[in-house]
Amino acid sequence: MTMRPHRRSVLWLLALALVVPAAWFGAKRVQALEAKPATIVKPTPASDLAQRDIQIATWKKALEMDPQSAMALGQLGGLYMQRARETGDDQNYAVAEQYARRSVDLRTNRNGATIVTLAGALLAQHRFVEADSLVTKLVAMEPDIPQYTSMYAEIKLELGQYDAARVVFDSLHAQRNHLSIVPRLARWMELNGNSEGARKLLYDALAESKSRRDLPVEQLAWFELRVGDIDMRNGRMNGARTALEDGLKVSPNDYRLLAAMSKLEAAEGNPKKAIEYGERAMAIKLDPATLGTIGDAYAAIGDKTQADEYFKTMEVAVAGQLGPYHRAWSLFLLDHDRRVPEVLNNVRAELVSRKDIYGYDLLAWALHKSGRNAEAKTAMKSALKLGTKDAMLFYHAGMIENALGNKASARTFLEEALSVNPHFHPTQPAEIRTLLRTLQS
Repeated sequence: MTMRPHRRSVLWLLALALVVPAAWFGAKRVQALEAKPATIVKPTPASDLAQRDIQIATWKKALEMDPQSAMALGQLGGLYMQRARETGDDQNYAVAEQYARRSVDLRTNRNGATIVTLAGALLAQHRFVEADSLVTKLVAMEPDIPQYTSMYAEIKLELGQYDAARVVFDSLHAQRNHLSIVPRLARWMELNGNSEGARKLLYDALAESKSRRDLPVEQLAWFELRVGDIDMRNGRMNGARTALEDGLKVSPNDYRLLAAMSKLEAAEGNPKKAIEYGERAMAIKLDPATLGTIGDAYAAIGDKTQADEYFKTMEVAVAGQLGPYHRAWSLFLLDHDRRVPEVLNNVRAELVSRKDIYGYDLLAWALHKSGRNAEAKTAMKSALKLGTKDAMLFYHAGMIENALGNKASARTFLEEALSVNPHFHPTQPAEIRTLLRTLQS
C-alpha cells in the first residue's frame, strides 16, 4: 500500500487530536454494565445510530421540561455510554459521566442503574479507584443484585485486589448464565489459569446473545470479539478468525473487530492484510496500539519510512495522554525500546493504586528493558502469582531469566510460551525459537 503525499500530515493531525483532557480517553470496554437506557426495539443495523440519536433527543426534551429529573439524566447517561461504544468516540464517555453524576447527585435511592452507568463511564476512562468507591457503596445499599456485585468483583480484579474478587466470583458461579456476569467470570477464570473453562463460558454467552432480540448490534459484535480474543490468546487462530469475521458480518464497521483482525493478520504473518484492517479501524477510531500494529506491518514488508511515520505518530498520541498510560501502548513502546524511562515511571505511579498482575508484568518488562533484571525477576514473580496461562507473560519471564544467566528456567518459560500460543506476537515467537536453539546447544 502506498501512502498518499498528504498522509504524513494527516497522521500527525490525527495524533494531535488525541491531546485532549484525560476524561476523553477510554479504551476499556465496559461490558453490559449499565441499565438499558430505554426499552429498545432492535432496529436494523444501519439504523442503530439514528435510533440512538432519536432516543437522546427525546430524553433531552424530557430534561428541558424537568431539569431536576434524575430519570431523564440517567437515561441520557446510559444512551451516551451506548453511543461511545457504537462510534468509538470517547468524548461520549465524558458526557455520559456528566449526565449520570447529575442524576446520582439528585438521587441515590432506587437509582442503582445510573450509579452503574457512572461507574462504567469512570472505568472506560481508567479511573478505577473512583469507580471502586462508587460501586462499593452501591453494593452496600443493594447487596442482593448480582449484576452490581459482579461489577464490584471486576473492579477489584482490575485493582489487583484478588482476595476480595475471589470471594465475590465464587458466590456468582450460579449466576454464570447471565450475559452481564459471564464475561467477568470468564476473565477471572482465565486469569487463574482456567482458559478452557473461560472459553466455554464465552462460547455459551455468544450463543445466548445470538438468540436475543433485545441486544443492540454493538453488543452482539462485542460477544464475537470476546470469543475471538480468547481464542487468539490461546493459539486457536481459526476459531478467532471465524468469530471476528462473524462479528464483522453483524457490524462491518466495528472498529474493535477491525483492530482485532489487524492484530490477527499480523500474528499470522499477513502484514498487508494487517495494514488494510488496521487502516479501516483507524479511520473510525484513532488508537495508538493499532498505529503500532500498522507500523510493524509496514516494517515487515520492508517499508521502513512508512513504519517510522506510524511509530512517530503513535508516540505523539501517547505523549498527549494526560491520564495513565494504556497498557497496550506502553508495551509497544517497551518492545521497540522507546521512551523506556518514561514508561517505567508511569508504571510505578500506576502500581501505587492498581496492583494487578499485568501492571507487575509491565513493570518487569520495563525493568528488563532498563537492564535491571534482578528487580525485573521480583516483579515478574508477582505477575505470575495467579497461574495465568499467557504466552506473553511466559515470554517476558523467559527473557528475564535468560538475561540473568538462568538458562534452564529461561528454557522452561520460553517453551511454555510457545505451547500456550505459538502465534502470540508477529515476531517474538520466532525470537524464542532462535534463542531456544542456542540454549539447547
